[in-house]
Amino acid sequence: MGYKPLNMFTAKTDELKKLIREHPDYPIVVVCNSDVVADENGWWYAPEISFKTGVILDCEQDINDEKVYIDEDDFEEDIRYMLEDREDLEDVSDEEFDRAVEEEMKKYEPYWKKVIAIYADV
Repeated sequence: MGYKPLNMFTAKTDELKKLIREHPDYPIVVVCNSDVVADENGWWYAPEISFKTGVILDCEQDINDEKVYIDEDDFEEDIRYMLEDREDLEDVSDEEFDRAVEEEMKKYEPYWKKVIAIYADV
């Protein structure tokens, strides 16, 4: 089964790069919508920010559609959890189960994108 790439980062990344080029002396801050922090006060300034390179899964996926995966180990753990409930894998050996996990992981390999991540804490 193929998954549809979301390509949700390109436009926003290009916009950020443009602003950095135009205003290299400006600090970068992260402001979060109140929905992110579960409050009704509008917008929050995120004073604790950090930046690092990493990966993100950029596709539709049916492992946990409420989660954004930024760690392949976390994704693998959720795949293992999901596969534990499959009847066809109930009585297989550990090696066969590990192979099933690897097969599921391989389906998503093309969709892991390298990114520069901005982490925010409020």
